[in-house]
Amino acid sequence: MRLATLLALLLTLAPLSALAQTLVRDGRPVARIYFTPSDPLETAAEELNYHLGKMSGATLEVVRTADPAAVKGPALVLGDLAVRMGATPQDRTPSAEGFRLLTKGETLLIGGESDEAALFGAYAMLETLGVDWVMPGEIGEVIPHRATVTLRPLDESQRPDFSMRRLWYRGGADTVTREDKARMEVWLRRQRAGVFRPVSAETAGHYWPTFIKRHKAAFDADPSLYALRRDAEGRLVRRGPQIETTDPRIVAMMAQDIRDTFEKKGWPRDRTVGFPIGPADTAGYSLSPESAAAGWGPPDPITGEPDQTDLLVKLANEVLAALGPDYPNVHLGFYSYASHQGYPGRYTPDPRVAVIFAPINFSRYHALTDPGSRSQPLYRAVFDQWAALARRQGNPLLYRGYNWNLAENMLPYSKLRIWGEELAYYRDAGVAGLNVEATKAWGVNGPSDWLFMQLAWDASQDWRALLADYCAKAFGAGAEPMRRYLLRLTEAQRAAGQEAGSYHAIPLIYDHAFVAAAQADISEAERLATLPAEKERIAHFRSGVDLLDLYLAYHEAANRFDFGTALQRYEAMHAAWNGYQARNPDIVAREAPVYLERFIGPFVREAARHQVLQPLPEQLRTGFGDGDYQDPAFDDSAWPLTSTWASTWDAQRLTGQRVWYRHRFTLTAQEAAAPLRLFLGGFDDRAVVWLNGRRMGDSGRRFSAPVVFELTGATAGENLLAVEIVRDHPLNEIGVGGLIRPSFLFSR
Repeated sequence: MRLATLLALLLTLAPLSALAQTLVRDGRPVARIYFTPSDPLETAAEELNYHLGKMSGATLEVVRTADPAAVKGPALVLGDLAVRMGATPQDRTPSAEGFRLLTKGETLLIGGESDEAALFGAYAMLETLGVDWVMPGEIGEVIPHRATVTLRPLDESQRPDFSMRRLWYRGGADTVTREDKARMEVWLRRQRAGVFRPVSAETAGHYWPTFIKRHKAAFDADPSLYALRRDAEGRLVRRGPQIETTDPRIVAMMAQDIRDTFEKKGWPRDRTVGFPIGPADTAGYSLSPESAAAGWGPPDPITGEPDQTDLLVKLANEVLAALGPDYPNVHLGFYSYASHQGYPGRYTPDPRVAVIFAPINFSRYHALTDPGSRSQPLYRAVFDQWAALARRQGNPLLYRGYNWNLAENMLPYSKLRIWGEELAYYRDAGVAGLNVEATKAWGVNGPSDWLFMQLAWDASQDWRALLADYCAKAFGAGAEPMRRYLLRLTEAQRAAGQEAGSYHAIPLIYDHAFVAAAQADISEAERLATLPAEKERIAHFRSGVDLLDLYLAYHEAANRFDFGTALQRYEAMHAAWNGYQARNPDIVAREAPVYLERFIGPFVREAARHQVLQPLPEQLRTGFGDGDYQDPAFDDSAWPLTSTWASTWDAQRLTGQRVWYRHRFTLTAQEAAAPLRLFLGGFDDRAVVWLNGRRMGDSGRRFSAPVVFELTGATAGENLLAVEIVRDHPLNEIGVGGLIRPSFLFSR
């Protein structure tokens, strides 16, 4: 028998106690921590002692040395000192974050490509002891208690699947406090979120407004540098914030800005660096013949607008050409997003053109791999084309996503399955990094955020197994009912087949039976959990369920035109949010009341002020496109009935930029003698109203906001109301359109 085989056999037969490395025995420190001083390694030593102290009551002596001969076991050795003693990471990474844990006798070596990597190795060592961090703050720390702390023998190397793993709180100081950010920074460090930025990350941003500001004098002197677009009256005018990219002067100015940046910063011309060239975060792209000629293909299937991807690729190629061979490693990029989320058909991107995928216009309830989604296959087809191009010629790719259901961040939501299916797909396609904008709502998004960080490091892990691990650590004996709730939530939002965003699809996905089952799961978990911290974490999940119960009650009351009750339920949502915010500021998103007030508050308060004379039917005769549909003589009997506020356009498979509703109503002589008004509760996004063929008014753009129209000329008997809804903005929210809230006639 070979010696190595014999030794391996002896190790397998040896009792664990003979192999384990003891750090603390009966509450007394046994080992020491050795490292050559640096900020990351000082942090590593502090974190090791913090967690070992909470675990056992003991902290280890710290020895700062660069001499391997000074190390005496039992010991934990960190950083370059550990590398020199044999813990060389097996893989090299662009972000220098690979590390190795290696047991040698009574010593554990934690070596890394960098000191930051060794810090990550220290956290990985703590995880082998059962430590984890399920949310920011002390309440999120999972630290088992034991008087004796031992380590099993280790020899493992780790490296991240993505060189950029960024999850960041959105909003300014009024949304996220300094204290919020500090807790999040600690949590992210413990989850091994790096600070490396690939060159593609440097090319992200809505750049054109900044470009206009930088060259304000040139734009003021010649407005033809602005995009050619239509104003509210339909006239063609030159106006920002988009620009006329086909003008050679734009290309020249962008190229010169890059040269100036190199000179100002003293960079060598062969430096690898990225610059953004993407448009403003809005519509209004140029309608000039030159810009139209640069485009390609049919309109974007989601927004209905001409896709601008070719326009951006042309701009990037021309700026790179203007820079010439003197700047060989400059990269330019833009978001694949909104009206420029396609794949170029006319121009082949230079290999130095980076693409940052920000799929904001596709279903937020499904992964791009989900065949049950209607919109995600469109995104996947575009993504696959870019990924194939990247494999051929090396174009950098980056993912820029979101952790919440945009424009609604207080109700139950899950990205568990989405992250579980998508991140491995992105890794295999060569995406360099993940840059995810987060809303601070750990009572809703906590499991998804934790799972995201796990998969961002190692995307090969099974998301269901990770969820089970999360629940066991976070909820103890209450793990199973909480796992059951989170899986039911995940499956409910996927299986419902809904894709409309914000609050609109919520009543089509969840009902009171879902709420009752969720509350039962949470109550059972609280009863089974034994530790106060476990019970408190479980209680955090009541926030989303309680708010969902109130939202459904609000929605039902509004749909039956009981606006007084709806207003009470609306105010109760604010009160419930305030209670959870006071309990722990990390539980709920500080923007939630802002979204409520923006999208619901004006409607329900204004509706409650009026006495309904006649409600508009929920289903109305509906036509699309242009025509004299305000004419009472027009025969609309062939028009279909479509739902307005009780369903969504997505659910009904409707789409269009202009929709008409016609409704005939009857007034008594007394009713006709009184002033008559029309309350439109909300629409997407401009309403024009006619009564009996006469134009009553134009709301202007007012997405989701209520408007009151004076209806003059109503007569006793039958009247015809025609409402034209025009979508001036290509996308206010996915999956909605036309009338989106209850509407009615009133006189006082």
